[in-house]
Amino acid sequence: MHHNFKHWWGHFRVHLRHIIQNGALFYLFAAVVLLPVWFTPEMKLNSLVQDTLFLIDISESMNVPDVDYPEPHSDRLTLAKHVVRDSMASLPCGSRVAVGLFAADEAVLLFEPIEVCRHYPAIEHMVMGLDRKMRWIGDSLITETVVFATHEAKDRGLNLVIITDGDEMPRKDIPYINNLIKLRGQIKGILLGVGGDSLQPIPRFNEQDKMIGYWTKEEAVLQGNYPELLAYIRNLSPGEQALEGMLDKVTESTSSYNPKVMRRISAAIGFDLARVHTPADAVAALNKTEFKKYAMAERDARWIYGLIAAALVLIGWFWQVVRSSFITRWMLRFIKNKS
Repeated sequence: MHHNFKHWWGHFRVHLRHIIQNGALFYLFAAVVLLPVWFTPEMKLNSLVQDTLFLIDISESMNVPDVDYPEPHSDRLTLAKHVVRDSMASLPCGSRVAVGLFAADEAVLLFEPIEVCRHYPAIEHMVMGLDRKMRWIGDSLITETVVFATHEAKDRGLNLVIITDGDEMPRKDIPYINNLIKLRGQIKGILLGVGGDSLQPIPRFNEQDKMIGYWTKEEAVLQGNYPELLAYIRNLSPGEQALEGMLDKVTESTSSYNPKVMRRISAAIGFDLARVHTPADAVAALNKTEFKKYAMAERDARWIYGLIAAALVLIGWFWQVVRSSFITRWMLRFIKNKS
């Protein structure tokens, strides 16, 4: 037994000496250093980040196909999804993001804030998979939504980005802003406006998500926003239209981007406002110093292990070159002396 160990130890010493002499030991250390890379190590660093809550309007007016991205006659919701995807891609690694939807005065966060770079593929897949079937109500009350979302973003230490057409139901050009003024300056935010300038009919879809027509003025009245007209509309026969001019003041069956509402809301709460025709417009609007901050953030640490491993490989290579050069010079000197 003792003899076998002595024999094994002798072989081991020989191999170890060869490994040290030819620099292979450094390559072995480099391989060991790279092992943690397989477990995606992270470390906290003081980083410039842009923690953001993206909130998407999913009300029925977002179905109107009056934008030209990613192709002509795309609906507003499609543009909004691309805006969120490209905006997240532009954020610095270490930033935390959350995504939510809103309709009426309710907003739903789809997930709590997570680091954007590490989780980007999953977030992108989820955002691009959003569709109108997720809507729980067709109306939107943007002012109330901004109040709710501001509280949610503040509780999580996030900036707030809201993508909407500004078209409320029931429609009003002078929204109630007192609650917004109370929140002014509490968080940083921006309203991103989507949609065309001219009124367009709002499509209707059935439970199978098939378009079955457009909302009519008569149906808008039946929503209860015009009580003085309600009895008249209810007395109409099925499919019968109101007398010409009777419903001229009813506009909720059509939709366009509403700049008056957007300007009033943004001014009241102190948010930036940007009109968005392509995702590049949103990225430019978000790329502002005041939306960024320094914070301790989880960062990918694989590059550190890679750098150490590369240094070890470089040392091993130099070791071989220097040793080979030394041996060569010694042999030439030895030959010269012998001659």
